[in-house]
Amino acid sequence: MIKVLFTGCTFNEEKIEKLKEKNLEIIPTSPNLTQEKLIEVLQDCDAVIVNGEEKYTEEVLSKCEKLKVIQFFGIGYAKCIDTEVAQKYEKIVANTPKVNSYSVAEFTLGLIFTLNQKLLQHHEETKNGKWEEKKFFDLKDKVIGIIGLGHIGTYFAEIMYNAFHAEILYYDKEDKSEIANKYNARKVSLEEIFRNSDIVSLHLPLNIETKNLIGENELSLMKKSAYFINTARAEIVDANALYNCLKTNQIAGCAFDGFYQEPVDLTTEEAKLLTLPTGKFILTPHTGHNALEGTKRVEKMCIENLIQIFNNEPCKGIVNK
Repeated sequence: MIKVLFTGCTFNEEKIEKLKEKNLEIIPTSPNLTQEKLIEVLQDCDAVIVNGEEKYTEEVLSKCEKLKVIQFFGIGYAKCIDTEVAQKYEKIVANTPKVNSYSVAEFTLGLIFTLNQKLLQHHEETKNGKWEEKKFFDLKDKVIGIIGLGHIGTYFAEIMYNAFHAEILYYDKEDKSEIANKYNARKVSLEEIFRNSDIVSLHLPLNIETKNLIGENELSLMKKSAYFINTARAEIVDANALYNCLKTNQIAGCAFDGFYQEPVDLTTEEAKLLTLPTGKFILTPHTGHNALEGTKRVEKMCIENLIQIFNNEPCKGIVNK
């Protein structure tokens, strides 16, 4: 039996019992393990499904000799797993690419509606007795700038093109012409994205090249009526530049799904973004992937990955081949 620790376990008892038929013993545990407790509970485990706040540091991996596979519950494994350290200790790292991409794309649209239709401001004011109608613009025929035309960016382009007849601009280092042609999307520079778009939506992975990619130079190019959406990683955007841009009304508003510290630490410099007026900066807790259907798809792929890896079969989820 393959023993699999599952931090922040989403399986019920029936599902756990059923997986024993696949030679997988799921061990559910807390999503908030200390490093010491993590090391302790991993001692007898062959694999772990990561859905908690724990970090797989060198200290942890060096003390968990039996552990073979670190399966991240979702896509963004980099926040808690250093693949170079994992490679050093011969640990396989896997994630679940594509399975919740549509959910994030749809969530992006929700953030746009919340910003543009001034939903938070309308709610706050009307419940306090102030009856004031605020202006917004139709999404139909607007220019949408997409930074990163990967799985999520592609779904988002599809939604905006088919539902709103939007003009799609995109920025991506790779050749995406085959995808772009489906939506009459035009590849442009990063500067053109920010200068010409009514809405800019960020869908890049966080790495050395993309950290602080978006700063004052880019944000200052935006229209005053434009919105900036980030359902990728917060660190891709310079927090200070964004704060100054929003405080001086250089753009209409911004929404992030995820923050520079998760959970938010209100004592940090970046947290000043949360002091801006209601609806100027909207923050959600890294939850764009969290559709019911998406969670089931992630669960399914986590199990498929583990079975494939332990059966020495090809596995598309492995990230450190």
